[in-house]
Amino acid sequence: MRIKATKMDGCGNSFLIVDEMKTPLAGLDRSLISNALATQHETDGIVYLEVQQGMASMRIFDRDGTEETMCGNGLRCATRYLRDTHISNDNFSIATGDGQKEVSVSGDLIEANLGEARNYQQINQHLHFVFTGVPHVVVVGSALDLDTARILGKSLRKDKSLALSVGHPEGVNVNFIWRTSEGIALHTYEVGVEDVTKSCGTGSAASAYVATKVFGTALPLTTSSRGGILKINNSNGYLSICGPTCYQGKVIGFVNNLYPKSAAPAYHRNYFNDLQVAQL
Repeated sequence: MRIKATKMDGCGNSFLIVDEMKTPLAGLDRSLISNALATQHETDGIVYLEVQQGMASMRIFDRDGTEETMCGNGLRCATRYLRDTHISNDNFSIATGDGQKEVSVSGDLIEANLGEARNYQQINQHLHFVFTGVPHVVVVGSALDLDTARILGKSLRKDKSLALSVGHPEGVNVNFIWRTSEGIALHTYEVGVEDVTKSCGTGSAASAYVATKVFGTALPLTTSSRGGILKINNSNGYLSICGPTCYQGKVIGFVNNLYPKSAAPAYHRNYFNDLQVAQL
């Protein structure tokens, strides 16, 4: 089966947008489709869009075929595509697995309201948890290189006891943050991608929220990752992320078998104490 998609970039995160108004996939296994397309086109996730009776909806799947409730930069890319293709207003809402999200377009900037930061808790002196559409652990420390973030991020993401302690046995995304003169910088190790991505919208929002708790900084706050800069705003207790998006072109993916057997996630032993994350 040939599937047409649009490749987009949101602050370094790459996504394939599948417009189900043009390519209906009802009854087909989006998990397998997503894994196949992401592998073929080296992208972080696949976003499926529909518009019914003027209401837009979005589903987001990770590179490995796992469906997520939300994705911040994926939501921003979906906003740009929907505004250019199906919706005439600059301000509208998109239904996601984490509820209705208000979005807006202002020139090149796309802003997405992620809602309230939920279930915040401080785990230890350096480790925090907050839910911003998907679960995020935030490690507060000093600047670290990409390889170190990858090793520590993988170990914490696979830490079953940590995931269970915050109520997310499927695993958590891991953010390493440190202060800069402009705001904060971060690396994010993402579930489903299983690597440090160039950017993470929900991770940037979670990190900014934790920064307000730890550093006493106020929102709006600028977050910097390898992919670029996002501005995190606070409007009546709701977090939003704002930044540019861009188109990277049209692509075609090929999927042979649309009905695979799903795979259960694998957990690894607890590396948290061995790697002494608290000393960062």
